[in-house]
Amino acid sequence: MKKVLLSMLLCMWFMSQTTNGQTFVGLGLGAAMPQTQFPEQSDLGLHGEFQYGVHKFCNMWPVFTVNYGYYGPIDSLEYTNPRIYSLPNVINVQANVRWFPWDAPNVPFYLSMGTGLSIITGDDEEGKIGLPGTLEAGYLFNYENPCCDWFITLSARYTTNNMLRDLDRPHLSGLSGMLHLNIPLGGGK
Repeated sequence: MKKVLLSMLLCMWFMSQTTNGQTFVGLGLGAAMPQTQFPEQSDLGLHGEFQYGVHKFCNMWPVFTVNYGYYGPIDSLEYTNPRIYSLPNVINVQANVRWFPWDAPNVPFYLSMGTGLSIITGDDEEGKIGLPGTLEAGYLFNYENPCCDWFITLSARYTTNNMLRDLDRPHLSGLSGMLHLNIPLGGGK
């Protein structure tokens, strides 16, 4: 885990040194509805996310995210699926590409996709590492002056937290809504 975080920090530092411009960081919170094999066990996942991005290029932004998700049990005396006895916590480290079809400062609507590394913890012996995938649509609020003003991101996403995984690990995916507060780190127009 330390190697993953260290390599991600090095990547972010390298990007900030080579882009010559507009970078931002953001913190966000969200809620997810579990899909696939977990809806019988959990009806809500809470997520926290850190993101770092480069918005130097008007229509394509590379964004790195670290997401933590907690899935709590439903209010029931018994689990309905005996195979899933451990509700997971999920850590995703992903690289995403945001595409703005109509130029970000004019119409700040974007579509995004990404992948990376997921670590799913739980009280079981199944494999913990997987390959996540995310599809996202979002809108930026207060994005008139990209170099200097904070902005808010409101997004809806579908994430499959372990597309490639240990075959014994139940598939975990979710439909979620996220809200981020983003602060620019500098750079000119």
